[in-house]
Amino acid sequence: MVKQERAGRTRQAVLLAAAETFAQVGFEAASLVDISRRAGVSKGALYFHFVSKQALADGVRHAAGREVGSSALRALRADGPALQSLIDFSHELARMLREDLVVRAGVRLGCRGARRDGAPDGPPDDLPTGQEIVWHSLTAVVHRLLGRAAEAGELCPEVDRRAAAELLIAAAAGQVLIAGEGVGRPGPEAVSRLWTAALPALVAAENRARYRV
Repeated sequence: MVKQERAGRTRQAVLLAAAETFAQVGFEAASLVDISRRAGVSKGALYFHFVSKQALADGVRHAAGREVGSSALRALRADGPALQSLIDFSHELARMLREDLVVRAGVRLGCRGARRDGAPDGPPDDLPTGQEIVWHSLTAVVHRLLGRAAEAGELCPEVDRRAAAELLIAAAAGQVLIAGEGVGRPGPEAVSRLWTAALPALVAAENRARYRV
């Protein structure tokens, strides 16, 4: 058990070091020697858990996908108005894109990833990427929470739920792309501005004050 715990800690340290390196310099410029030094482990210990730099990138992508998926699940399980849960999830996503090294690195790798031969592209077709898990989580949480909001009477009757979902998913996708271009983005004020603009199209004027954007 102690040996397994030590191996788990080593794997996590390597993943975090890889995420930090990939987020800073990208896949191509990242060095396994630098990653192992940053993690405080030998190169042999790194190879025990990840057989190549591509395997490390895949691990970071999947870890990022799991973190975003966990956040989406918490949003779906939250109490209170469904639309508020969606607003809160969008702020949490933005926070992770700004502050969570694993999520930031996973996004950067997803946008500028590498195939197993090192050429720019995505990972193998037979393995779902962390980016695909992120998009699945975003799509699912938007559609389900908008559906709940409509059923609870939170949305205006004339709202086209499908069109609203497509707009919000596109906005979330924009957050992800912006995060890949610079540190500290997207900021919380940008998310607030998005919802300030979107709420009038979704919620009747007399009900908007109940939502924190």
